[in-house]
Amino acid sequence: MELTSLQQKTVQQILDLYQPSQKVVCEFKAPTGSGKTLMASYFISSIIERNPNDQFIFVVATPSSSSLPYFFEQKLNKYKTDLPYSKFEVEYIQSPSTAKTEKTESINKIIPEQNKVYIFGKSSFGKGRILSEYGIITDFVICAKDKGLKLIYIRDEAHIGGEKPNKDEDFENLMNNNATFVLKMTATPDYRNPFTQKVILKESDLNNRLLNEDKYLLKTTPQSLLNKSLQDTEVLEDAIKHFQQIKKEYANLNIGIHPAMLIQVDNDAPKDKIKSLAFHEGIANIKKTLDCHNIAWIQYFGNNDKDSNRVYKNKFTLDEITENNNDIDAIIFKIGPSTGWDIPRACMLIQLRNVSSTNLNIQTLGRIKRNPYPNLEYNDVTSKYYIYSNTQTENDEINEYHYKVREKFSNETFLSIDIENKGEIKNSKSNEQFTKKFTDWLNESENPFLQEIKRIFINDYKTYKKVLSTANGNQIYTTITNPFIFLRDYKRLITANKQLFDLINPLANTFLKKNHILKEFLMTVLLEKHKKDILNIISKTRTCKPRYKILEKPYDPQSYQEIYTHNQKKREITKKQYLFSINEEDKLNGNQQPLDSTPEMLAFQTIKDYTENEDGIKLWAKNLAFSNIFGEYLDDTLNVKKSYFDFILKFINGIYLYIEVKGIPDINAEKTELLKKAYEDYFKNRIDDLFPSNLVIAIWEVGQDNTIHSTVYYDSQGIKEDLNKLTADELLNKLGSMKI
Repeated sequence: MELTSLQQKTVQQILDLYQPSQKVVCEFKAPTGSGKTLMASYFISSIIERNPNDQFIFVVATPSSSSLPYFFEQKLNKYKTDLPYSKFEVEYIQSPSTAKTEKTESINKIIPEQNKVYIFGKSSFGKGRILSEYGIITDFVICAKDKGLKLIYIRDEAHIGGEKPNKDEDFENLMNNNATFVLKMTATPDYRNPFTQKVILKESDLNNRLLNEDKYLLKTTPQSLLNKSLQDTEVLEDAIKHFQQIKKEYANLNIGIHPAMLIQVDNDAPKDKIKSLAFHEGIANIKKTLDCHNIAWIQYFGNNDKDSNRVYKNKFTLDEITENNNDIDAIIFKIGPSTGWDIPRACMLIQLRNVSSTNLNIQTLGRIKRNPYPNLEYNDVTSKYYIYSNTQTENDEINEYHYKVREKFSNETFLSIDIENKGEIKNSKSNEQFTKKFTDWLNESENPFLQEIKRIFINDYKTYKKVLSTANGNQIYTTITNPFIFLRDYKRLITANKQLFDLINPLANTFLKKNHILKEFLMTVLLEKHKKDILNIISKTRTCKPRYKILEKPYDPQSYQEIYTHNQKKREITKKQYLFSINEEDKLNGNQQPLDSTPEMLAFQTIKDYTENEDGIKLWAKNLAFSNIFGEYLDDTLNVKKSYFDFILKFINGIYLYIEVKGIPDINAEKTELLKKAYEDYFKNRIDDLFPSNLVIAIWEVGQDNTIHSTVYYDSQGIKEDLNKLTADELLNKLGSMKI
């Protein structure tokens, strides 16, 4: 399992926080389905590899003592073969209760071993548990410190049980007080706590093809039937009818993916005979309905409570059901026993009132949002996920938002920025001037390159000296003698720089033949050590500049649906000027705009405060991630990218203001720099009358002290004011009061 580029950057952010001589607490927020366990695995592997002089021990704690820690262990062991460093053991430690061991003469201690990962379920601690009552976990920590081992504590789902004292409080204190590095994977970081570092991965970033190199970790398009007035049979029949059509659509793709529907049920209530009878009747009716429609189903309520309508009955495993080509259509499951289980081919979630009193929540929804398409590519069919439920919705964790452009704004136009000479730019990358410049540079630096290759590939080229990090001018490195490990890393390097590799690969053949050097050696040096030099040559030799064109058009899509979790940040919209109506028929969520981050919240509130006190704005909105309002720009290798502005404003005087919101620190500083260059280029090289003076673009960078630093790009010939001397509030006031 390989990390996507965005996952890699996220792991790197966490790794950069580690201080060998200082304790660090990091709160890590990422959406369900983003690959948190995979990223945690790479963090463990990389921190060992990059700090060979440190001796580590890892403790991972999950909310459950049953399936979740078990699946965590299984995933870590599965991922190990692809990790940069894999020479560490993983063990799931289970703790029986003291009642079961009263007659036991001796209790085994846990002996800490260097670089080993110990996984605990949180229920293993507290009253009546051996690890706590007999001081085993305390002795384990003391022994680790005596051995000089640095404790890295990873707390999964840290928001669960964190708001009030609980039975494992002593365990939490023990870990937090003795750990060198604490990584809390949580849905609710404490933004008010200045003593914890924050690493935030937004759901909108996961499916941003610009940030993630055309990878889509999650399905993007929700389709739902949430109606508590319907009967169970009505919901199930409708879902099955739709599912049969979905199966045909998947079959037409011919990619070997068999879609699945998940039917979530709760635990039986044996003490309440009436409820228990209704529960079992409900399960029986579900199976009967599935049988009538020739739906292949399995029931999984735990390893000892399985069934199916196939000949193998209970002779199956969850791993078999997970496979993309497995022919099971429907999985009837309980959330507890299957916690931590991933099944990307599942695209439909069904919750029926008579067998599932549990509300929809982000964990269950996350099961059907993972993208199953090969190489995480986008596809219209596999991007859809379906939710059918008639359970109560008042206190649900899932909020459904329907956007619709208000009728009075349906014909209002916005400006989009297009690069009209895309074909010329594409052909200019491999022009004769670049070919000559690159080849000359390669030949002129022949001896330095050969010496550099010898310094990296030592012992007669049999050992690869891999530099892990550089501190105070000193390199920390490891040696790789296994050619398969080197080739694995080389493949990652090429994948991460594919377009650059494709450009220079044919130009290096003469150099390779002349010096009898393997291509892998030269490309490793060029892409790891001289990438900036190559990009600089591309920049200097490009034969054409982008020609920008303004496209004026009504907003699209006119209607859109999003599903968010209950802890999503949101703000009340201003009905008078806001582009969209949002869930007006829903009194709970009506007219509230979901937002992705704290910086977005501050930007939203700043604009809203202006609209409530001044009359300058005609309409405004948070721009949707898949709208037709964007600005095209070029990346370092001259590929055309699109940037979707975060907020779009149209003033009464005809001025447009587009705002890009960034946090400090910036999760993708490289992209921000590219945007700044593009925005400057828009106006610096504008053709007369092409870019009207009424277009203004601003980057609002929000610091942790909630201050906004505004950088503004505009036509300085049309607008004589120095807009970069203004604060964000002043910018709004100035643009709203201008006369054009």
